[in-house]
Amino acid sequence: MPRRKGFVDNKVGMLHRNFQDRVLALAHYGGENCKCYCCPETEFSFLTIDHIEGEGNLSRKNLVGDKSAAGHHFYRKLKELKFPVEYQVLCMNCQVGRRDNGGVCPHKKAALTTQERLEKFEVLRVGGGHYELTNTTEYQAALLAVKRKGDARPEDLQKRKSGQKIKIRAKA
Repeated sequence: MPRRKGFVDNKVGMLHRNFQDRVLALAHYGGENCKCYCCPETEFSFLTIDHIEGEGNLSRKNLVGDKSAAGHHFYRKLKELKFPVEYQVLCMNCQVGRRDNGGVCPHKKAALTTQERLEKFEVLRVGGGHYELTNTTEYQAALLAVKRKGDARPEDLQKRKSGQKIKIRAKA
């Protein structure tokens, strides 16, 4: 099969443009040295774009039309929109830490000791076929605390059960 003219050049050009869009986005949000907002991480391959308010799915759906869209489509859209202010650069550790820690990076929140974690987990022990206890507000709050999803007030848990959106506050 004969080689199509310009095919390789087009592929290389697309890869270059996509990489350039990522570099521009990270440089805009992370400064000239592309640094994580939360910690001193500067390794380029670890850095990501993060929605400051934690509404990344909704934002991507509005920008690109798909909540799971990422990569060059997302970077190009940010560039087209002249880099909206609601984003920042985070390393993957801080990004995942915020997701799993109620919106607060573990760098900024004291970790639970092993004993504290075990004490909180003890509340979750439900035995003897008493599954209905897992639906109580106290159980749900203890589960969130063990998973480090922050502190949850009973009224927040009621909102969650009814489908209303809540923000779980992290411990200071």
